[in-house]
Amino acid sequence: MERLGIRFCGVGVTIPLAEMEPYDLTVHDPVYGTFQLPPYVRAVVSTVEFSRLKHLKQLGVSNAVFETALHTRYEHSLGACYLAERLLHQVDKTLDNPITEDERKCVLLAAVLHDIGHGPFSHLWEKFVEAYGVPWRHERSSVELASNLLDRMEDISEKQVNLICALIRGDASELLDPDRQFMTQIVSSDVDVDRCDYLQRDSHSVPGILQPSRPFRRLFDRVRTVTVQGKVQLAYHWADFPLVYEMACARQTFHRRCYQDPKVLGAELMMLDVMHEAERSGFRFERNGQSEQLSKIHGKPDLFKYLDDNIIAELASSKLPRLERAKAIISRLQNNHLYEEIIRFPVEMTKEVKQFNDHQGEPIVVQAVRYIKSAHQWFSSFNVTFYKPGTDGGIEIVSREEARDLNQTITCESVDEIEEYIIYCTSTDPEVVRNAKQHFTNLLNITTPRS
Repeated sequence: MERLGIRFCGVGVTIPLAEMEPYDLTVHDPVYGTFQLPPYVRAVVSTVEFSRLKHLKQLGVSNAVFETALHTRYEHSLGACYLAERLLHQVDKTLDNPITEDERKCVLLAAVLHDIGHGPFSHLWEKFVEAYGVPWRHERSSVELASNLLDRMEDISEKQVNLICALIRGDASELLDPDRQFMTQIVSSDVDVDRCDYLQRDSHSVPGILQPSRPFRRLFDRVRTVTVQGKVQLAYHWADFPLVYEMACARQTFHRRCYQDPKVLGAELMMLDVMHEAERSGFRFERNGQSEQLSKIHGKPDLFKYLDDNIIAELASSKLPRLERAKAIISRLQNNHLYEEIIRFPVEMTKEVKQFNDHQGEPIVVQAVRYIKSAHQWFSSFNVTFYKPGTDGGIEIVSREEARDLNQTITCESVDEIEEYIIYCTSTDPEVVRNAKQHFTNLLNITTPRS
C-alpha cells in the first residue's frame, strides 16, 4: 500500500497512509451518485486547506437570488476528480503505452486541487483584491496551497509536485513527453473536467436555468487520442460535436440567467461594499497568532487557508468600531433586500456615478458591468479536435467545420453578445431611489441618440 502523510488541523504530525483506514474515499454525490477515489485523494481531502472548500459556495452570492445555489467548491472539486479518473480510464483503453499510476496520481491530484485557492464568495474575491491594485487570480493561491500541502505528503516527489502545479496552471506542456501532451487538456483546457463538472453541477443545483440534451460527461465516453504536429492530443467523436457546442451555449446561458443575472450582480456589489467597509474600519483576519487585512491575506497562505464564506458572520459579530454600514448591508443581504436596479446604459458611466455620489456626499449609486460573450464567440475560440471512425478500425481527424456538417441539427439557446452597464441605488429611501433614477434617466436620454 502507498504511504502518504498529511497534517490534520494544522498539527505538525505526519501520519503515513498505511496507518490510516485502508479503503478508498467514498463519495455520495448528488450529481454522479456514489463513487470512490484513491487513498491519496482521501489524504488530501482530510487537510485543513481542502476542508475549507466546504465553506466556499461555488456560485458566490448567487443564493441571495437563487436559494438553492448552495453547493460548494468542495463538492465541485471531488466531482472534477471523478471525471478526471473517468476520462483517464477511457483514454487508457486506446493507448499503446498505458497510463502509469504516477501519471494517474498527478492528474487526479491536480483535478481535486485545482480550486483550492479560491477566496470567499468565489470569483468575487478576485474583484475585491483587484480594487486595491493587485492583479490576483485564484490559480496563484491554488498553486501555493497545493504545493505546501503536497510537500507534507510522503511518496510524492518534487517532480510530481511541479507537474501537478503545472497542470493546475495549464502550462504543463514542457514537462511532458510528446505522447503525454493529452494530459494538459484534462484539468485546464476548453473542454475539461472542471467546466464539465461545474456546468452539470450548477444546472443540478439551480434548476430551471439549463437542461442539457445529454450529461456533458458523456463526451468522455468516446474520447480518443490523436497525433497532431507530433503531439498526442484528446479528440472527440464527430457525433459529439453538438454536445461540445452545447457546452458553449450552456456557458452563455448560465452567465446570462445566473452568474451575471442583474440581481446577482447587485448582490455582489453589496458584498464588495461589505469588504471595502471592513478595510476602511481596519479589520484584520486573525488565526493562530497571525493577522492581516482582507485585501492582502492572499499573500499569506498559512492564514489564507482558514478564510472562507464565514468571514461574513465574523464581521457581523465584530466589536470593531466603524463597521455599522457593513453590518447593515449584511443584514440586508440576509433578508434579500438587495440594491435596486434603476437603469442600464450601453456605455460606461463611472465618471457620472462618481459625480452624482460626490454631489450627494455619500455612495448613493453604484455601477456593475455585465459583459457576456455569445455562444458563437465562446465556441469559435475552443481548441478542440474531432475524429471519425476510419477504415480497419482506425480513426481520422476531422475539422470542426466537417464535424459540424456531419451533424444534421444543433439546437441550443444562444443570444448575441451582451455588454451593458447597470446602475443600482444603495439607499432604502424611496425618495432617494426616485431621484437617482430620474437623474440617470435624463442622462440616458441625452447620451442615447434618437432614431
